[in-house]
Amino acid sequence: MKLIYRTIFVALVALMCNEGLAQVPEKPVNASPVVDLAGIINNDSLVSALNAQLDSLSKQTQNQIVVVTVNDMGGMDPKVFATEIGKKWGVGGKKLNNGLVMAIKPKNDNGDGMIGFATGYGMEGAFPDVFCKRLQADYMVPHFKEGDYAGGIKAAIDEIVPVALNEYSYKQPDSLSDNGKKKGNGSGWLILATILVGIALIMVMRRRGKAAQAATQPQSSQLANNDESKTEEPEGTEKTDEPEKTDEPENDDEPEKDDTNSQDEPKPYKYEYGGGEFGGGGASSKF
Repeated sequence: MKLIYRTIFVALVALMCNEGLAQVPEKPVNASPVVDLAGIINNDSLVSALNAQLDSLSKQTQNQIVVVTVNDMGGMDPKVFATEIGKKWGVGGKKLNNGLVMAIKPKNDNGDGMIGFATGYGMEGAFPDVFCKRLQADYMVPHFKEGDYAGGIKAAIDEIVPVALNEYSYKQPDSLSDNGKKKGNGSGWLILATILVGIALIMVMRRRGKAAQAATQPQSSQLANNDESKTEEPEGTEKTDEPEKTDEPENDDEPEKDDTNSQDEPKPYKYEYGGGEFGGGGASSKF
């Protein structure tokens, strides 16, 4: 009897999991970084700009950031839902596993609004859970509560891309302020002052070098005149003019090599998912 109960329990759990996984959308035929299945962005020009921004990131670093909006997550945790999309679509490369999925569900008849981030194994260092959680809380949720899904998505991507490009790290103190703006720590002025002092020292040393060279120049010319007087030839000796050597013109008749066809034409770039693996990194939020 216990064996029967256990079998039924396992079957129910598997059925629930399959129902949840059935809610994970299929990868679109025409792949793009932003997949607005819920139709909440309502700004075609912004979608095009975000696609171009994330496509350029993929070209430069091979890191892939994918944004997916859906109307229902099938009762799944948002982070788990984003993880399943990453696995099913293969976001990121197989070797680097450098993918990041942002899954967004608006607040609608199916329940509260939800945000899920999932990171590939190769992106967990750049985007740890605490960083993902703060992006959601400081950049996305305030916009989403006002119904501005386009603004929240753009704000998050504008913070994610510099990190993916390694322009700055989440570990820097005060790199993200309380109001969601980057602020400096004053070190820029110190660097600028150091550069200016170095330039001034170089200019002073060059001037001193020119002055010393000018002071020694007459002595050098006098020595040269003395050497010429010592090496004058005695009178009565005739100088024989040697025929001037004329350089023969080089043969310019040889045709130049045409290297225009030596390089292969670059192949057109296509945004393709590479089959990256996903771990347990990421974060979830509700609004």
